[in-house]
Amino acid sequence: MLEIQPFDFSRWPIAVSDLPLDTYLVGGAVRDALLGRTTLYPDLDFIVPNQSLELAATLAQRYQAGFVVLDRQRQIGRVVFKNMTVDIAQQQGDTLLTDLRDRDFRLNAIAYDIHHHHIVDPLGGLLDLQRRQIHYVSPDNLAADPLRLVRAYRQAAQLQFTITSDTRRVIQTLAPRLRTVAPERVRVELSYLLSMVESAASITLAFRDGVLGVWLPSVTEESMTHYHALETTLANFPFPALWPSLTTSIATTAAPGEPQRRTLAALAKLTCLVHPDPQQAETQLFALTYTANEIKVVKVLCRLLQDWLTPLQQPLNREQSFYLFRAAQDFFPAFVALALSRTIPKAHLIPLVRAWLDPTNTVAHPPQLVRGADLVQQFQLRQGPEIGRILKAIEAAQARGEIGDRASALAFVDRLLRQPAKPK
Repeated sequence: MLEIQPFDFSRWPIAVSDLPLDTYLVGGAVRDALLGRTTLYPDLDFIVPNQSLELAATLAQRYQAGFVVLDRQRQIGRVVFKNMTVDIAQQQGDTLLTDLRDRDFRLNAIAYDIHHHHIVDPLGGLLDLQRRQIHYVSPDNLAADPLRLVRAYRQAAQLQFTITSDTRRVIQTLAPRLRTVAPERVRVELSYLLSMVESAASITLAFRDGVLGVWLPSVTEESMTHYHALETTLANFPFPALWPSLTTSIATTAAPGEPQRRTLAALAKLTCLVHPDPQQAETQLFALTYTANEIKVVKVLCRLLQDWLTPLQQPLNREQSFYLFRAAQDFFPAFVALALSRTIPKAHLIPLVRAWLDPTNTVAHPPQLVRGADLVQQFQLRQGPEIGRILKAIEAAQARGEIGDRASALAFVDRLLRQPAKPK
């Protein structure tokens, strides 16, 4: 049996006395407290009897926090603190029971009376917590907001719960309605899933229940195999020095917790779910409103998987390594994880990892020896295609190790220009 412990108000950014009588804490905060879970960026959701937007605005002003109207029709306001958000919603219907009956899953329909310190559980959410399962409140509630279908798999991964068979059958029926959901909302739920350490089982279930393919139609059973393999690789990653690059945010946003979901590791997982062709992957991710930088990362990783898995079956020579690093850019750690998950031998990656970690290594981090402007000034060349051809020749000579500094690069160009022109 779950023990109902006193709720910890010490982490709250507002005082309980700031909230009126008949205020209830609801949703994930109640669920997580009952499970003894703590999160780095918790969200607090409150139901108040009336004047919710006015209260949220007052709290934001009192605590010098941000204020956003989330839903004017339903009177939901958000107070944004540095590491937490506080949502104030107006009770829907005449009673708390009416409001709870409008929620997605029973484990999220538990309320806590913050002033009188008691649990309100009219729908059996506590029993679902004990059984470690996710069950709908009503099929109509899921149909009213189909994003809740994706949320079932996200919460299953988050809590390591199972989704009941009845709930899965309803989801399978409603899955086509996900096309009506705003793509940015789908992307946020997907980002939650991809950022979790153990999400492969839930991702696979979402695929088999028809949920994932609505927005990512290229997903196949092979995609799931790759996803599972990558998650296993990340859980046992053999290059700890690359780990910070995989798990550090590549995005900047004011939303608490959001940057932590935008990592190279998460985007490597996303690469398993999109079309393997970079251009088609770009189209899919653009439709889901991913940022230009995130799309760039996935496109680079798709191209690397196309071009380099076969060569890496053997150790790379210097020239191959040079061009791999050039293609991988700053996303090399994510490609290492993907390559390992596709059975590339660790021994073939060790020298590459060592080179990438060495900032003085001129193969992994080649300096730009000569620029186009240098060619114009030094050799009185005109801007045009010839400049591009010469720069590519310099790069190729640098890759082979024939030149390594500016002087040798300029001498190489001089020799190149002195060669007699080939007959057309």
